[in-house]
Formats: sequence, structure tokens, C-alpha cells
Amino acid sequence: MREESLHHFSRRERQIMEIIYTRGRASAAEVLNAIPEPPSYSAIRAMLRLLEDKGHLTHKKEGRKYIFLLCLPKTPSGAKGTK
Repeated sequence: MREESLHHFSRRERQIMEIIYTRGRASAAEVLNAIPEPPSYSAIRAMLRLLEDKGHLTHKKEGRKYIFLLCLPKTPSGAKGTK
């Protein structure tokens, strides 16, 4: 993801969004394992829920875990949506 599109996120939120963008989807445990010097598992879960509440992520349930996905696909830099 480009830095301009991430300027309104905190450092941890940017890390989480980058991980989910790169992987396409991720559970809280996968995010936790991908972040250098991560906070607690419960902090990751809280940040994922916050990003979902802000409309940046959504989730689906797979078995006993939630898988988080981007709400909107990232558009190429400078591209505008077209119809």
C-alpha cells in the first residue's frame, strides 16, 4: 500500500492493513505473527475490530476463527473508480 493512502492510520493500524493487503486475508493470530515486536493478542483483536468499525476491514467466520479482509480492493496509485 502506498504511504499517502495510509497517513490517517496509526503505526499499528498501518502494519495491520499492510499485512492484510499483502496476504489478501488474515486471522488475528496471523497478523500477530507477522508484526515485529507485536502487542498482545487481545490488542491485535481490538485493533482489527476498530478497523472494521471504521469501515476498512470486514470479516468472515471460518471454523472457530475470524478471517479479516479489506472492504474495498486497493486501486492503483492515482486511479479513480470507473464504471
